[in-house]
Amino acid sequence: MLQLQQLEVAYDESTVIRDITMEIRPGQIVCLMGRNGVGKTTLIKSIMGLLKAKKGVITYGVDEMTHKTPTYRARRGISYVPQGREIFPQLTVNENIMLGLEARSNSKRTIDQKIYDYFPVLIEMKDRLGGDLSGGQQQQLAIARALVSEPECLLLDEPTEGIQPNIVQDIQNVIRDIKKQNENISILLIEQSFDFAKSVADYFYIIDKGRIVYEGEELIESEVSHHLSV
Repeated sequence: MLQLQQLEVAYDESTVIRDITMEIRPGQIVCLMGRNGVGKTTLIKSIMGLLKAKKGVITYGVDEMTHKTPTYRARRGISYVPQGREIFPQLTVNENIMLGLEARSNSKRTIDQKIYDYFPVLIEMKDRLGGDLSGGQQQQLAIARALVSEPECLLLDEPTEGIQPNIVQDIQNVIRDIKKQNENISILLIEQSFDFAKSVADYFYIIDKGRIVYEGEELIESEVSHHLSV
């Protein structure tokens, strides 16, 4: 289980995340929603260790992770797909995927066929440079790179942003299959699409001005739209 307790994160003297407490249980898909600029990406980066917590505690299972490095967290089974994908454009598709193997806690260095079952285009384009792929294909590549590390906790930062509808559907199907096939994998999803969030998530948090303003198993549009509208 991933738990955040009274987490506070700041950029210099500007506090972005304030007193956030939340949890993601094994096998659960949790969706974090909110307007642009309210702290969603800051929160997920702090979970990955890319930003340091000013206050509060991050625990993963029985392991207190608040001050652990991103590498340590990756080896413990937390994998991160950042907003904007951040694939390596001068490496091939296959080389990008192989980089994900470095985060594995075991010595296995082969790519599970399931990755290519999820995203068949990646095996067709395995020798093509990552920078030559479309935005949607790069998103598939970024998710594949995260999945080859065999994570127990997957962090997805707006995986459908700017992606064509057919690939959005593919990503939706992958998330659903992960939940169905892997009872112990948890997913924290940052998502702006109300329909996409409702189609995959079990539990919802909404953040506004760095604080949790709503949480629950149901996401009722009429009740939460004022927290999400621009």
